[in-house]
Amino acid sequence: MKKILFIIPTLIQTSGVSAFMVNYFKEFKLDGFNIEVLYNDFNPSKNYIEFFEEKNIKLYSLPYVRNTNIVQYYNEIKNFFYEHHDYEVIYSNASYQSYLFFREAKKYGINKIIMHSHATQASDNKYKNIIGQVIQKKANKYVNYKLACSSLAGIAMFGKSNFKIINNAIDYNKYMYSELHRKKLRTQYHIEENEKVIGYVGRFSPQKNIFFFIELAKKIDSSYKIMMIGTGPLKEEFISLINENSLADKFVLIDEISNVNEYYSLFDYFFLPSVYEGLPIVGVEAQANGLPCIFSDTISKECKISNNTVYLDRNNVDIWIENMSKMKRNEDLKLNDDFNINVQAKKFEKLLSKIVNE
Repeated sequence: MKKILFIIPTLIQTSGVSAFMVNYFKEFKLDGFNIEVLYNDFNPSKNYIEFFEEKNIKLYSLPYVRNTNIVQYYNEIKNFFYEHHDYEVIYSNASYQSYLFFREAKKYGINKIIMHSHATQASDNKYKNIIGQVIQKKANKYVNYKLACSSLAGIAMFGKSNFKIINNAIDYNKYMYSELHRKKLRTQYHIEENEKVIGYVGRFSPQKNIFFFIELAKKIDSSYKIMMIGTGPLKEEFISLINENSLADKFVLIDEISNVNEYYSLFDYFFLPSVYEGLPIVGVEAQANGLPCIFSDTISKECKISNNTVYLDRNNVDIWIENMSKMKRNEDLKLNDDFNINVQAKKFEKLLSKIVNE
């Protein structure tokens, strides 16, 4: 049985890359494949760990790259491949870090290398982004199968080279609107039916432009609440700013949860003011729920699967509020199969099978 190593940056529920892989693994039949997963050990979600264990997929971890120095990190990669190198294919979602993995894999004659781009930048930091682009070019020299979640993400990583788009697909049924979930959760959080909730799901990081919500809270009236689900390096600073500006009554902040799909039904709007994205899976989830969605105009237009979605300047809070006032939940939702995991997983598995058996 031929082995494939999947490299995933983290196993965190609020990570779009992690969600992407779990969504597909749920649908994969895996016939004829022996799958193993390597990830950076940074607060992995218990649910994700249990999911892979239930699937009998072997998990290996490395120290989180940002919590160690690059020499130590590279030594850990070398040690891993010294002990585990009987793979037919290496499939990486780890951006420019992939260079280190590919370099070691090649030493052991692993010649089928898949790279999957999930973002339009290498880093939030300008300096690190430049370094990342240089390293990415080195990584690309090892790659013979190029995948991306969107056109912009593919161009950012591979330039003019040919690449294939694999959509960030989801289980549409799981994210459908539920009046039961809405009533249950609104009761749980003491939210009145006449109160409107603006929702956000994702990391508290510079990429996500989260301080946009502070400015938003200053301008909306008491009939609105902002519910934000996720963790990240900027969350403590974000909470401090809420308190400094006496805005605590406008926010409901929730850490990582396993039933985030239910929370979309609680929301009345979904906002994603990111500085950049590949193709945000939370955006697909929110649209599948029928929510009116507002995304920053830097996000790929390929993410739009509902006519109830608009793209606006991430720096202009007023125009977001103005557009929000004109929008309401989509009662007649029609979604094509482009992001339907039941359809897309079959295509993706067929592609992987072709690569393994070439």
